[in-house]
Amino acid sequence: MRAGGRRPARRNVAVLFIDIVGSTELAERLDPELLLQILERYYDACRTEIFQRGGVVEKYIGDAIMAVFGVPVSREDDALRAVLAAERAMAAVHRLSAELAPTHGVSLDAHCGIAFGQVMVVETPGADVRVIGDTVNTAARLQSAAGDGEILLGDDVARLVRQHAVLDDVPPLTLKGKREPVRAWRLVTVDPEREEPESDTIPLIGREEELRQLTALHDRVVRERRCGMATLLGLPGIGKSRLVREFLRNLPDDVRVLTGRCPSYGLGATYRPILEMLEPLDLDEEGGPGCAGALRGLTAGIAEIAQAVRALFETLAEHRPLVVVLDDLQWAEPTLLDLVEDCVAWLSDVPVLFVCVTRPELYEGRPSWGGGMACALALEVGPLSRPHTASLVAELCAGRADVLAHDEDTVHRRVTSGCDGNPLFAELMLETVVEGAGSLPPTVQALLGARLDRLDRPEREVLERAATVGETFTADQVGALLDTEEPDTAGPLRRLQRERLIRRTPLTGCYEFTQTLTRETVYALTSKELRAGWHRRLAGLLGESALPGDVSHHLLTACRFTREVRPGDPLLPELIDRAAASLIADGGRALHRRDLPAAIALLESGREMLPPGRAEHRSLAVRISDAHHARGENDEAAAALDRAEELLPGDPRNELTCAIQREILALRSGGRAPRLEPLRARLAGDGDDELSWCRFHLLEALAHSEDGRFGAAERALRDGLVLARAMGDSYEEDRLLGGICELVQWSPTPVGEGLALCADLLARFASDRTLLVPVLLARARLLALSDDLEHAHLALDTAAHYADELRLSLSTIAIIQVRGLVESLDGRHERARELFVRAGAALRAAGHESPAATLEVYAARESLRLGEVRRAEAELGAEEAGPRQLRGELTAAAVRARIASLDGDHARALDAAERLDGMLAATDDPCLHGDALFEIAQIQRDAARDPAAAARRALDAYLSKGAGLLVHRVRSWITEVGRPRME
Repeated sequence: MRAGGRRPARRNVAVLFIDIVGSTELAERLDPELLLQILERYYDACRTEIFQRGGVVEKYIGDAIMAVFGVPVSREDDALRAVLAAERAMAAVHRLSAELAPTHGVSLDAHCGIAFGQVMVVETPGADVRVIGDTVNTAARLQSAAGDGEILLGDDVARLVRQHAVLDDVPPLTLKGKREPVRAWRLVTVDPEREEPESDTIPLIGREEELRQLTALHDRVVRERRCGMATLLGLPGIGKSRLVREFLRNLPDDVRVLTGRCPSYGLGATYRPILEMLEPLDLDEEGGPGCAGALRGLTAGIAEIAQAVRALFETLAEHRPLVVVLDDLQWAEPTLLDLVEDCVAWLSDVPVLFVCVTRPELYEGRPSWGGGMACALALEVGPLSRPHTASLVAELCAGRADVLAHDEDTVHRRVTSGCDGNPLFAELMLETVVEGAGSLPPTVQALLGARLDRLDRPEREVLERAATVGETFTADQVGALLDTEEPDTAGPLRRLQRERLIRRTPLTGCYEFTQTLTRETVYALTSKELRAGWHRRLAGLLGESALPGDVSHHLLTACRFTREVRPGDPLLPELIDRAAASLIADGGRALHRRDLPAAIALLESGREMLPPGRAEHRSLAVRISDAHHARGENDEAAAALDRAEELLPGDPRNELTCAIQREILALRSGGRAPRLEPLRARLAGDGDDELSWCRFHLLEALAHSEDGRFGAAERALRDGLVLARAMGDSYEEDRLLGGICELVQWSPTPVGEGLALCADLLARFASDRTLLVPVLLARARLLALSDDLEHAHLALDTAAHYADELRLSLSTIAIIQVRGLVESLDGRHERARELFVRAGAALRAAGHESPAATLEVYAARESLRLGEVRRAEAELGAEEAGPRQLRGELTAAAVRARIASLDGDHARALDAAERLDGMLAATDDPCLHGDALFEIAQIQRDAARDPAAAARRALDAYLSKGAGLLVHRVRSWITEVGRPRME
């Protein structure tokens, strides 16, 4: 707040610059006294036109005049007022020139520029106004670029007045001080009464009930030959005029319609709507005795004019029904409102219907409007419902289909959700989207800004703070932002509800804005310095009760505004640290729940807020890299590491961590096996670098797993887990635990221990279903191995439900794969085959060639178990050249050997079985050993060889794993082939 004045305020205003052409030549030619006289007359002429249209002269700059429209109160037609003032001022200059030419030998001309936009306004008690912002500069540059006698309008001004003006497009202007060319329009003529005719090519949507009531009232007026009044009440753009046009269009041909609009400004405008109605009439013929004299010029007294208007309407309605439409009645003078009520009260035995179209503010000055009338209807035209809004936007989009092309669905959703059921806002937003503009349409800004400026200061202050909180807010939150010890929010909140700017939510007891666009406008018109302080305060108030992202939003916004308006604030560094920490924490939570786009955005935002050299850049790089890789964005994953090296130049620990992470990315992307020993040697020199060691153990585990050494992989992850816990890094800890849980399916760890780990993790991740899904999948296979197929299927169903609700596409593929494994263990081989084929196709489509090829081998194995030997052979042959994991290679070798055995080629089968046995040394997966050895035993039996040793080894492998179902299956086979029972 400035001493002795109101605090600076952000406002949308129209700024006008007008200057005399050739003033330097005049000064050179004329005596200073004579020049002063001429300039004073020029100033007076322009100032009069500006003041008459509600403008304020901000200052005189040499011969130029700068005027502002929208101070101290915004009006929705400020741009139109400025254009009218410019045109009338230009005409006044030309009249003055005509007067001066014969007596002074002086010829005057001027040029003008007008811009509309957001500025800072500083008002002082002496009525001085200072306006600061780019809009001022733009208007001044447009004036300089205008030719003699020209008025140039900025693009936003053109948008706001084009319905009332004829404009010529001019090529984009290169203006001094502007980085980009500025689009401008040349004014040809302007007429506030001029409007483009409404074509109504789109059918009336969502107003059927209002139209029915309006039509019913008219029918009653005609039937009973009486006077009635309908008041259509609604916010700007809500569709009142469209409803009236539809009503008038459906009237019988014998109905006479008179229309008039109440202007928002102008002296002596009380009866202007009546004069508009009189224009098409022949008063001498139709008005009756004395009527023409009283109405022509409207110079009689109020009572005589009222009597003449009543007499005119009575005469006109005597032989045919009359409908009188009065639009924008909220601008009407009290005298006109009295006249309308007088007509409705006194006209009788004639069918006259007054249709009064107004905004809610009519009732502020006339709360009793329409009360006590016998034949009256008040219709509140509210926002369209969501389905009706969607239908309207679809119709609007259909009319711009050639421009929208493939983006129609996106635009439809954006406009439908953003226009808040307001048809005009929908149309304007669509136009803005089509033209590629990102900001709120200027017409919407002007309409909402004018409405907000009518609020009293307490209501405005509450609304500004509410907008800072967000779409929904509580009285306590708003009160905490008011700079008083005992803030009064109850009264202002009640009045804001009456104004229909906010509403109470019945379930939560909170408040919410009735229109999103209102909240956006209030927020945009609030000082950034104030918003920065409020956001900072809110971040502290919310604390642990905040919804995800709320604290980060408030801190980040406080940082942005503080940087923009107070870059030297000593509290800014601490605020930046808080914001970065909050963003990183939110990013970590998003990463846990696998909301990868959000995680990347939050983590990158946090990273960019931190100054270079901060140690946090290293762990951030790893997390961002992980998230990008999980989305298949390998280039971006590598770029995250490059960025870390830029932010921590020459940091040896960071360089080592990034080097290890690059090896992880390469291995996960199907690259070469990593060279572990050089990395281990570099690590040996820094035993305290826990993050690098932790990542190295992950790399070790991946390499071992790729080679089929699952026990070694599990041991590496457990080593990493110790380090993650020592760091207190829950992100690394959870990732490692999840990896261990997946590995225990394949490693030598017994099924019982694996199920115990799953139970621990189910409890640990109980509140995070994204992390629960892989645990449930591991549990399902382990349960199936333990011969608990019922609970295995239940675990799979739960995982599928979570994945479906959370839209986890890659998890869905994993679920199909594990379901195939469980179905195979359950003996349902056709179903298992179908699932493996589906999962393989999905992985191949996603670019995961190696695991896809392995699943396709599993499908061939299921065909073989069904006795479909040739199908199995064809399926195996189709992928002969494809890359496979070790499990896939071993399974393919087993299938090939078994096919040879079933074909009776026992020599080839035994040779293949011997090679398969030799391959098993490469892996420590007990079930894979058991599966291969069991196949070897069956091949040996078919070749009349003794299968006992192979069968015993298979049984031992299954026993070591605790795979009860497979143990039972091998024992049953041994019994069936007549061998002694093996314990």
